[in-house]
Amino acid sequence: MPSPSADPPDAKPEASAAPSSPLAFPAAAGAPSANRRIESARPLSVIRDASPLRWRYGERLDDVIEDACRRFGDRLAVDVDGAGVSFRELDARANQMARFFRANGVKPGDRVAVLLDRGPEAYAALFALMKVRATFVPLDANHPPERISYVLRDATVSLIVAHLRMAERFVDSVIPRMILDKARREISEANDAPLGDDERAPTAEALCYVLYTSGTTGHPKGVAVAHPSICNFVRVAAERYGFGPGDRVYQGMSIAFDFSVEEVWVPLVAGATIVPNAGATTLFDGELAEFLEQRQVTCLCCVPTLLTSLERDLPKLHILLIGGEACPPALVKRWNRPGRVLLNSYGPTETTVTATLGRLSPEKPVTIGRPLPTYSIAILDPDRRRGAHTRRNRRNRHRRNWRGRRLPQPS
Repeated sequence: MPSPSADPPDAKPEASAAPSSPLAFPAAAGAPSANRRIESARPLSVIRDASPLRWRYGERLDDVIEDACRRFGDRLAVDVDGAGVSFRELDARANQMARFFRANGVKPGDRVAVLLDRGPEAYAALFALMKVRATFVPLDANHPPERISYVLRDATVSLIVAHLRMAERFVDSVIPRMILDKARREISEANDAPLGDDERAPTAEALCYVLYTSGTTGHPKGVAVAHPSICNFVRVAAERYGFGPGDRVYQGMSIAFDFSVEEVWVPLVAGATIVPNAGATTLFDGELAEFLEQRQVTCLCCVPTLLTSLERDLPKLHILLIGGEACPPALVKRWNRPGRVLLNSYGPTETTVTATLGRLSPEKPVTIGRPLPTYSIAILDPDRRRGAHTRRNRRNRHRRNWRGRRLPQPS
C-alpha cells in the first residue's frame, strides 16, 4: 500500500486499537452537537490510499458478477451438500428468475425484501433482482416480528420474496409476497439466456441494497449502498483477501449482515466456491468444526467469538478473515500456523462493509490495519475525545462522519 500522506511528522502510520477498546457507534440523527464536534475536528493524521477506483462509470454489481460467471464458466460457484452449481449455471438461474420477476411486476427502483435460506437459490434471487434494476432489502428470520415490520415500512418495500417456511413471518403484512418454493416450476421454464437490451431498464437506479443495522435511537437504521461503492469494494476485497479459484469459502452469516458480502460476492468475483450452511440454524463449536472439515473449507470469515468456539485446529483453513469484534491477541497466537493468513478487518456498514485491513501475527500488536485501496482514514482530535473518522473514497456522493474505535494518541 502507498505510504500515508498529509500526516504530521510524529503521527503513527497505523491505527492501533487495543482489544479492550469499546466501539463507539455513530451519533444519532438527533445529535447535531456531536456531529459538529466531529465535523470541525482537526485531523491528527490522515492515511490515504490513492489507488484508482475499481469501478467504471455506469457499472453495477450484477455486471461484475456476470463478468465473473463468464470468466470462470464451468468452475464450481456454489457447493451445497455435494450438489454443485457452476458459475455458468448460477448466471442462467439468475436470468430465469429475472424474467420471472419482470413477468410478475417487479420494476426498476422497487424495494424488494428478501427472506431466504442460504444457498444457490438465494444468491440467484439477489443476482436476479439486481439484473432487473430492483433494490434488495435483506431480512433475517431470527429477528423479532417488530423489527421486520419496521424495516418493511421504513424501506418502503413493495414486494417480499421468501421461502414458504418463512412466509408466516408476514401474516400481518399487506405487502404482496412471492414464495419461491411455489414458483420453482415456472422459473425453471423461463429462458435462461442473457437478458437482452429490451429487458434491461436504463441504469438510473444507483442503489444495490438497503441493509439495516442496530440503531442508537431504538430503531434499526437503514444504510443504502450504491452500486459504485459495492463494485469497488468487492474488487478491492478480492485482491486483498487472497481468495481464488480452488478456494472454498464458508457462508454462514445471515444475508442481513453485511459480513455476508465477504462470504458471497467477494468469493464469486475471485472465482472461489461458496460453501453455505443451508440449514436454518447457525453452527457453533463441534458442529461447525465438523462441517468445515467435511466440506473441506479453506477460507473462513468470522467474528472472534465464533472462532473461539472452535476447540480444534482445522489444517485446511489457510485464510481467516476476522471482524465485527475486537480480536484478542491470544486468539491470534492460537490460530497462527505456517501457511495460514490471519486478517483483521474493520469498517462501519456505511463505508461499504470494510474500510481497513491488517495482517495479524503473534509477534505484533492487534491493530485495525491500514485503509483498503481507494479508502481513507482520518484520526481526529475534537479536544474532548479521540476517534477514527472513516469515509469512502472521493467519488462517494454522501460524506459520513464516524467515531470508530478509540485510538491511542500519536506520540
